[in-house]
Amino acid sequence: MVKKRKKLKGNQKTMDKNIIRSYKTKGTKELQTFINPGTAHYKLQWDGGGELPQELSGLYTSLNLVDTAVLSYLGNMKEEKVQKTAKEKYYAKQEKKAQEI
Repeated sequence: MVKKRKKLKGNQKTMDKNIIRSYKTKGTKELQTFINPGTAHYKLQWDGGGELPQELSGLYTSLNLVDTAVLSYLGNMKEEKVQKTAKEKYYAKQEKKAQEI
């Protein structure tokens, strides 16, 4: 039986992906830890593919080093300010007025 490979988008690479650990970010993406094929080193990759920030790129020799790097990165991430739509701004303003009365 021959397994078909999925067609990948963008920067995604074909790897035998056995997820060791997974980390949720403050956004919608997820960081995943894999063992780099052919080595005993750990590597990080975004769940949907994409380029990693400089501080997370490279190979790690232990899961403790991966944890330290990821938790440091997550701690330093800036909260992205979500822009409200005009409708949301209007309703917020109306609610504020209603509370004043």
